[in-house]
Amino acid sequence: MSRVSLFFLTSFGIAIDSGQAAVNFNRDIRPILSANCFACHGPDKESREGGLRLDTAKGAKDALGPVEDSELIYRIETNDEEDLMPPQDTGHVLTEAQKKLLRTWVASGGEYDTHWSFEPPVKAAVPEGRHPIDYFVGEQLKKTTGLAPADEADRYALIRRVSLDLTGLPPTIEDADAFVKSGDFEAVVDQLLEAEDFGEHWARMWLDLARFADTKGYEKDRHRDMWRYRDWVIKALNRDLPYDQFTIEQLAGDLLSKPRTEQILATAFHRNTMENDEGGTDDEEFRVAAVKDRVDTTMQVWMGLTMGCAKCHTHKYDPITIEEYYSFYSFFNQTEDADRVTPVMPTPTAEQSKQVAKFEVEIAALNQQLKANPAGYAKAFSKWKETFKKTPLWQPLKLAGMESKQGVTLKQAADGALKVSSENPEKDTWTLTLNLPTGGDSTALRIDALPKKAGGKWQDKNVALRELTAEFLVPGAKPKKLKLVNPRADFSQRGWDVARAIDGKPEAGWAFSPRASEPHAAVFDFAKPISGGQLRLTLDMEYGQGLIFESFRLSASTHSVKWLTADINPVAGLEKMFFEQVHGPTRELHAKLTATQKILKGVQSKISKTAIMRELVGAKRRMTRVHNRGNFLDQGDEVEAGVPKVFGKLPSASPANRLGVAQWLMQPGNPLTARVMVNRVWARLFGIGIVETEEDFGSQGSVPSHPELLDWLAVDYREKGWSLKQLLKTIVMSETYRQSTVVTPERLAADPRNRLLSRGSRFRLSAEMVRDQSLAVSGLLTRKIGGPSVMPPQPDGVWKSTYSGERWENATGPDRYRRGLYTYAKRTSPHPAMTSFDAGSGEVCQIRRVRTNTPLQALVTLNDTAFVEAAGALAKRMNDIEHGFRLVLTRPPTAEEAKRLNALYKTMKADFSSKPEEAQALLQSAGLKEGDAARVCVASVILNLDETLMKP
Repeated sequence: MSRVSLFFLTSFGIAIDSGQAAVNFNRDIRPILSANCFACHGPDKESREGGLRLDTAKGAKDALGPVEDSELIYRIETNDEEDLMPPQDTGHVLTEAQKKLLRTWVASGGEYDTHWSFEPPVKAAVPEGRHPIDYFVGEQLKKTTGLAPADEADRYALIRRVSLDLTGLPPTIEDADAFVKSGDFEAVVDQLLEAEDFGEHWARMWLDLARFADTKGYEKDRHRDMWRYRDWVIKALNRDLPYDQFTIEQLAGDLLSKPRTEQILATAFHRNTMENDEGGTDDEEFRVAAVKDRVDTTMQVWMGLTMGCAKCHTHKYDPITIEEYYSFYSFFNQTEDADRVTPVMPTPTAEQSKQVAKFEVEIAALNQQLKANPAGYAKAFSKWKETFKKTPLWQPLKLAGMESKQGVTLKQAADGALKVSSENPEKDTWTLTLNLPTGGDSTALRIDALPKKAGGKWQDKNVALRELTAEFLVPGAKPKKLKLVNPRADFSQRGWDVARAIDGKPEAGWAFSPRASEPHAAVFDFAKPISGGQLRLTLDMEYGQGLIFESFRLSASTHSVKWLTADINPVAGLEKMFFEQVHGPTRELHAKLTATQKILKGVQSKISKTAIMRELVGAKRRMTRVHNRGNFLDQGDEVEAGVPKVFGKLPSASPANRLGVAQWLMQPGNPLTARVMVNRVWARLFGIGIVETEEDFGSQGSVPSHPELLDWLAVDYREKGWSLKQLLKTIVMSETYRQSTVVTPERLAADPRNRLLSRGSRFRLSAEMVRDQSLAVSGLLTRKIGGPSVMPPQPDGVWKSTYSGERWENATGPDRYRRGLYTYAKRTSPHPAMTSFDAGSGEVCQIRRVRTNTPLQALVTLNDTAFVEAAGALAKRMNDIEHGFRLVLTRPPTAEEAKRLNALYKTMKADFSSKPEEAQALLQSAGLKEGDAARVCVASVILNLDETLMKP
């Protein structure tokens, strides 16, 4: 019997008589030592007991020896509780079979082998004319059980299976009938691989790995725009971006030579780490936590290793030291982010990029036209400017009277400036009566605040104009209150914007610290122009601390308010006014320019800003040290950036940064990257990986069920350019994939978990597929690719956000029925329908979803709004019950199935006839104003059939 066959058999717990075959270290011995011994006698020297190391031949040499005098054999077989290994307090007990294997191994010389996954994969030969998958699976099945593969599934089941597997959506009746007629399975596969639905479906697998979510996590868990990264993943998968480039762009797109926006966007993969906005937290603590998450995620996603176990101590089972952990950590320790959303980058969609480019071209052309002043421009401007000699832009107002609570008096200079006669009081309110200019309607009021003199009683030279009110005085009439509008100033103090001076609230007004030593100006338009009387202004400066005008000027203008800016020197901008607002030819061009700029700004304001990776440079780069016991506050020796020694070094031409790491992961000599990825893909198609523990290919992980097949697929994947679509086609075109899921007692007894693949794999659909299938067959599904996350209905009260007004707003219209991939993911409160079907929260990297079976799942598909509305839409869509059955399950119902469903319909119809209020309530819940409630019940039953929710 071959070594490979032995490996296969032992993988499934099939006993092998030690007299018939030699003991194999990796297959038989390493799992025993790893599970029972390595924790105390393994790679971690800090926790190693008795100086004994059993994970290497050199370390175990003295403990093995001749079997009759072997310390190892004595320790596992002794009756002395003090000498017995493993110790009783560990809870580990060796079985008699394990003891026998260890004795046989020691007797045969105690040979050690490198762990199977640390050896490069080798592409074994396959007989000509045999499909590699069918060859490896068939040979093992025959040798192990004597069984032949199951028959091929019927064509209805086959097209539904491959459609769900490749796109996450069921086929249409038309596509199914066409395939049943033609039998051209390859044509179906090719069509599905090119569908845009493909990228959406397979993106879900990757987003689990990327710990994608729409919020930051931790206690506050606020929103963060990351949806453009999801768009990138979908697009990359649809265009079959080779896995090596897919890897490089996500880990180090920013470090490429002249990277494109899309390549930098890809680095959001590692900005999906959580951020803590809670007050009082240490940014460095959570920056370090994010970097460690990136280290752990990188090694687990690409190499299937639990490297995170080495952040506090040397790995107990795999050859990764704590020093090597922090050497690898150093590569990821050199980015700008520090528990803050920055750095971010505008990441426009393709449509937004087109719009921006279009408007930028238009703006450039308009600017070019404006630079070339039209004929007669200079003459027209000169003539226009002459008008201001007769009627200035601003005319100082002459003070006609004054009242002051504190008795302050003002003197007016020839230029109209008003100056306090003596030292200002702490606070005051002034009422000033001013003569309005003649010769036209006054349109606006201007205040020029002039700098205060140095020294004096009050050290703060700011002014606090809390409130400004205006009245219009006409002899013989009551004062008329004036409304001031459109406030503007050259500068306003934070919290003291000029608009607050006319809001009727004295808590704050206009001030200009920290630029109080400079002149400032404020302009207020009159809501209606005034003329022929006097203006009375009340200036509330009751803040205190002497924050009162010392020298200022009040002016009015009779010109158009469009020309009146709050510039310190308003006359200097006359030509700009003429150019933009007066002269016909330039005014029209400028109006068009302004409108186009506004449109462009509107487009740009909607462009998502995505968190990205950016490398530190020069003196800003960080020194990396070992964190003793994982504590970032207790740092030990400095380390240089490097990869674990057992996996060699960075490629010679690669830089010592994240780009070098990506290139190291994808180099042909890396024994794990290809294996891990093909195993992950295999698991999505067959329900379980060739290596069941997708997250752990190390000593504690499962052994592969079909090692030669795993290696063949890994090498072929790499040789064919890392193409996911080619890999998928290779697998689904095999007879193994196309087997019927029918289970016979013989096959169930010989292969209870279907690890030998004696039949087709039958397992429940994922959370997203369950939702998407219901929406698709009912005709509700919105077929739109990409875009921001949406909020489909969920029960009230599920999402309660602290510290913010963020709320879950149930979507209406097309967004209500988008694919599950686009459901808004709040880390601390994920959508309950998704978590009920084993979706993650996005808080950590989710390598695989372990399927559960709970009553909650049935409650979701029976009662969740999405499924009830899908039942309503399906009831409305189906011509009859048989048609509805086909819409959902592709195949025609059997006579017995049709009979039972029609009987159910008649029963419900009779029941609802006497309970019209219940029928109406059901229709309303299903999103229907009218219809047949009994048919809705039948549609719901079809959507809840076991066959509907399972892979066919």
